[in-house]
Amino acid sequence: MEKKYVYHYFNLKGRGETPRLLFAAAGVEYKDDRVEFSDWPKVKGTTPLGALPYLEVDGQKIPESVAIARYLANEFGLAGKSNLDKTKVDVLVEQMIAIRESLVVLNSEKDEAKKAELMKKFNEEQIPKCFGYIEKTLSENSSGFLVGDQVTWGDLALIDLDGMLSNLGNSVNLDKFPKVVAHRKKVEALPRISTYLKNRPVTPY
Repeated sequence: MEKKYVYHYFNLKGRGETPRLLFAAAGVEYKDDRVEFSDWPKVKGTTPLGALPYLEVDGQKIPESVAIARYLANEFGLAGKSNLDKTKVDVLVEQMIAIRESLVVLNSEKDEAKKAELMKKFNEEQIPKCFGYIEKTLSENSSGFLVGDQVTWGDLALIDLDGMLSNLGNSVNLDKFPKVVAHRKKVEALPRISTYLKNRPVTPY
């Protein structure tokens, strides 16, 4: 019997988009419950941890975006073929999470001088560390994917992060990481992903 999935997140991409990409890549049907900010006060009390996203699987509620993505990846065969491959994917995703957390700090800084200082550190230290590692990983794998010979949730998390960074305009430049750029084109061209990207609602990050 097929599982019934209901995914709850705001009507934007943010930290809730990777699970949607996983559903798309797997070709699995789900209800995409996009919560408007005006409805959030009355929805908040129904969530497991007072936050979004959360996933319902046959009525059971699972919170936390990374836990949701990892669960779906394991369910859909997109986590990696072996425990070693799964761990390699986890390591890569941890690097991406660090970048996302830095972006949150950056975007919440009100002082323009401090923000400029944070952006400088972000571009000169954090981006080279994360994307240098990802670039090296891609150079060591002839498939064009991050790990193994097929798409994993790490690949989906990466194109999601790439899109978020691209949304910053000229503030962040990934051109010095050509394999990362080529990777995004490859994954976004996968039929199911391509279809999803063309049809998904136009929303902010």
